[in-house]
Amino acid sequence: MGVKLVPPGLHYVYSSPRASEDIGLARTGFFLFLKPKDVAVFRWDPEGEELVRPNPDEELRYADGVRSFDFDRNLGPYPLELQEPWAELTRHATAELVQKVEPVSGRIRSKRAEYDAHAETKQETEGKAQDQGGEDGAGDQVMADSVQKVEEVIESNGSLFFSTIPKQMRKGRGQTAEETTKLHMDRTLQLEQMLAREYSGNELAMLGELQLAYIAFLLGQNADGFDQWRGLLQLLCSCEEAAQRRTELYAELLRAFFAQMSQAPSDLFGDDLTKDNFLGNCTLSLLEICEEASPKLRKRCGKLRQLVEQKFGLSAQDLALLGEDAPEIVDLEGHFVNLNTMCE
Repeated sequence: MGVKLVPPGLHYVYSSPRASEDIGLARTGFFLFLKPKDVAVFRWDPEGEELVRPNPDEELRYADGVRSFDFDRNLGPYPLELQEPWAELTRHATAELVQKVEPVSGRIRSKRAEYDAHAETKQETEGKAQDQGGEDGAGDQVMADSVQKVEEVIESNGSLFFSTIPKQMRKGRGQTAEETTKLHMDRTLQLEQMLAREYSGNELAMLGELQLAYIAFLLGQNADGFDQWRGLLQLLCSCEEAAQRRTELYAELLRAFFAQMSQAPSDLFGDDLTKDNFLGNCTLSLLEICEEASPKLRKRCGKLRQLVEQKFGLSAQDLALLGEDAPEIVDLEGHFVNLNTMCE
């Protein structure tokens, strides 16, 4: 019936239709911030097959009942063993960032579900237009009506409003070959520009968006979340100069990435989405640019390297070879990892 003893802060609530043929790809979720003593009330909508808010009066009655312990015997305790790992995964994800990136509807749908909705609408539209095409332009009217319907589908599904990641810079007029090579090898200038433009110089806000994108990808099964997570990682892991100057940013990046890899599936490096070598390259690049930056970063690099070797069975040489000649990934028993070791 519900969950009690939920810690304050950010949470991600998701559900899937019970009768879905492919439950994992028909997921709907939303971010939820809870303050101390807050009570969040939802009901299952059998028609839409998702959790929705009840009307305000009903919500107030249930909330009062919870505070009076009327439903206590029907509430299961929040699994406290998940509290620390989840806190690490969302360490920099603030309410302001959630408001910035979440869809207008607040609902994050798996990318497959969104595409299926569009495909179904398009097929219905084309069929009706063909059936009515000869009736004094009735087909045109059906097509016009369908445009509005598709727009409503887009609005109801929503899109995540992530920050724009700069692309690789091209050679500018008057640049030497050495300067052009440096721009491609070290994207610190692009990082600085993005921090100023998208986050008003708040470097930890970028890590917060990285964490939200990862959650949207891993729990929301949303392809846009994956693209943003990958893009931010590729940018951050290509900035050797920034790692020397912004040591606190990269210390927190190593901590955030450690948390993400700790809770990731053990076959992540061999997954269809990541087997193009981007994750291996990012991990290897991050270790290389941080190990010589400061003792604190070097220590965290050692812990990340140890995690990758123990959980994924990958050495530094294996990371460099990931891709077409990748070693076989052996599934290990998944479990939550003690994250205290990365807090030093």
